[in-house]
Amino acid sequence: MKCRHNKLLLRSICYSYGQKDDFEINNLTLSIPEKTISGVIGKNGSGKTTLLLLMLGYLKPESGQIGLCTNGNYIPVERANGKIAYLPQNEEIPKEYSVNNFLLMGRIPFVGSFSQPSKKDYSIIEDVKVKLEIEHLGEKKIGQISGGELQRVRIGRALAQEAVIILFDEPITHLDIDSKHKIVSILEDLKQLGKTIVFTTHDPLEAFQIADYSILITRNQKILYGPTENILNNENLSWCLDIPLEFVVVNEQSVLIIKNDI
Repeated sequence: MKCRHNKLLLRSICYSYGQKDDFEINNLTLSIPEKTISGVIGKNGSGKTTLLLLMLGYLKPESGQIGLCTNGNYIPVERANGKIAYLPQNEEIPKEYSVNNFLLMGRIPFVGSFSQPSKKDYSIIEDVKVKLEIEHLGEKKIGQISGGELQRVRIGRALAQEAVIILFDEPITHLDIDSKHKIVSILEDLKQLGKTIVFTTHDPLEAFQIADYSILITRNQKILYGPTENILNNENLSWCLDIPLEFVVVNEQSVLIIKNDI
């Protein structure tokens, strides 16, 4: 099946956690265009992370197919060979690792079992540090850098991996305003570099600001997908998030507020 301009295809996907849980994805079909940013929006527990793990190939759907576009045709995501990177919201990283060594972990798919990193591997790491403006962090230990710096380093590992799709689980949650702004800028830069980005958030305003496409997911088996301006409207958000919401413009910027019915 030809990809055309899509990078990832989910076709007729069904998935559930089992009889003890009412969560279910039922016959989901959607395609993620290449070189775009897609936001996955939903309440806590709605299945946002589950959807990312299906895209990654870590979870197997009960039925349906998930394909990565390679050389004009879809291949199963299980055969992606590191072309899809995943940054979980929380990750246990030994604090004594240096940033350089952590970045080198992204080169593991390219280094033989009994081989050492090559000059090319080290050169790629240096290029990644320049792109993300983290050259000064190379010799520092993971435990010595800030949360915002760590997030940039984790993105660097995905770039070192030469992934074409990068999946982020709530990439700017718990960051201060300055760090959030830097990460958002990096996501936009990654798109310009030709990467396809999918990220989750429980804050629809984050998706409204930077996502080309949005996936609005709820626990009642209904998933809405399309261009962000079509999906993230007052009616859809109020219905999905169980609270009356409205976008208003303040100083030429969109702000999401809770409607006052009084």
